[in-house]
Amino acid sequence: MKINYASLKDEMGRYRTQSLFWELRYGVDAKYPPIFTLKAEDIERDGVKYLSLKKLYMAYDHVPGLEYEFAMDVFNSWDHWQKLQGDTIPAIKDEIKAWREELDIRIKAKAIKALMTSSLDNDAKGVNAAKYLVEKGYLTKRGRPSKEELEREKKQILGMNKDVASDLERIGLKVVNNA
Repeated sequence: MKINYASLKDEMGRYRTQSLFWELRYGVDAKYPPIFTLKAEDIERDGVKYLSLKKLYMAYDHVPGLEYEFAMDVFNSWDHWQKLQGDTIPAIKDEIKAWREELDIRIKAKAIKALMTSSLDNDAKGVNAAKYLVEKGYLTKRGRPSKEELEREKKQILGMNKDVASDLERIGLKVVNNA
């Protein structure tokens, strides 16, 4: 993978975001042609190969959210990666979030597989690994909902109430509260 780092910025030196992706391009732009695709595999269109950023991301062994090596290899800049995954449109942010979740699951699956192998050993390490697997220690235990979860649930309920009220109004019914 050889990326021309100069093509990752516009003529004013700003980091490119949307224009980097084939799916998010605006028509044909000879000045800022796309480099990547959001698809899982590389694609070729009109004789031009677009690298799958997801495939590149998944090729690295890193902790989701701590992708420094990936950012430096692909973008030659931690700041550019931060901008791309944080200060851009939802289409890009949501994709990166999904990649992180997938990578997290892959890491957990590898770890549990290693524990399964280790659990077959006849030593203290094997016993502890077996106990962890039997007790399903890898499952998250449910505690009190976080403030974010409560807020999200509240917004969903309020949104549903507004939808129901507008539907009732549209069909000519009124809600009568006995308070």
